[in-house]
Amino acid sequence: MPESAVISIPEDRFDDLEPLWRVLYEHHRAVTPHLRDREVPFDRAWEIRRGLEREWLSSEQQSFVLAAQDAGRLVGYAFVRVRSGHGFAAAWSASDPLAELVTLVVMPDARGRGVGSMLLDAVEARLRELGVGDMAIRVLTTNTDAARLYERRGAVPFVTQFVQRVPPAGEMPTDGGGAGG
Repeated sequence: MPESAVISIPEDRFDDLEPLWRVLYEHHRAVTPHLRDREVPFDRAWEIRRGLEREWLSSEQQSFVLAAQDAGRLVGYAFVRVRSGHGFAAAWSASDPLAELVTLVVMPDARGRGVGSMLLDAVEARLRELGVGDMAIRVLTTNTDAARLYERRGAVPFVTQFVQRVPPAGEMPTDGGGAGG
C-alpha cells in the first residue's frame, strides 16, 4: 500500500475510529457464536470502550493510538497501552514498562494488503523509541487469523483465559463430560 501512511490519532479524533471499532465488534461477534448470550449492544460497547481508552490515555502517558490512512480514509488502527510491567507475570520476566496491544483492526476491504503489518511495524518502532521491550497481545481464541499474524511476527502463546458463569445456589454446574483442570 504505497499511498498509505500511519498517523497518530489524538483523543479529540477518537470518534473517527467508531467505524473501525464497529468492524472489530462485528468480527468478534462472528467468531464467538458461543458467547451470544453475553453480547452488549454496539452503542453501549462503544461508550464503554471510549471511556476506557480515554482513561488509559490520561493515566498512562506513553499510551498511544496509530491509524493507517489511505487516500484520506482511515483503514485501520492500533491502540497501545504502555503501563507498568510490575506484576504482569511473577514467574516470568517482562519489561517495565510493558506494552499491551489493546486493539488492532483493519477494514475488510483493506485486508490482505499489508495494513495490519504496517500498523504493527509502526507500533514496534514507537515502542523501541519508548524503550519498551515486551508487548502483550490478547486475542480471542477463535480469532485464528489474528493469532497467525501475531505468531508470524514472533509472538508466542502465553495464557489461555476461560470465562464461566457461576451457577445459582443449588444448581449443579455442567462439566461437559470431561475432566477438570
